[in-house]
Amino acid sequence: MTQLLTTHPVMTALAAGVPLSLLADLANPAGPDSRRIHDTETADLSWLQDLVFPATSGSARLHATG
Repeated sequence: MTQLLTTHPVMTALAAGVPLSLLADLANPAGPDSRRIHDTETADLSWLQDLVFPATSGSARLHATG
């Protein structure tokens, strides 16, 4: 029997640079307090574009975003 090997989405997100603390917050059934976090914290979210658009190279991304 052949076993299909897949990578769990959490491991893919970690490999892409998603912070572990964010994944832990999202695992909470009540969810993170997004409004408070948004109002009080600043962050570099460049990793998010790479996660959403993984095939986009750095130079293409610069061209696409101006």
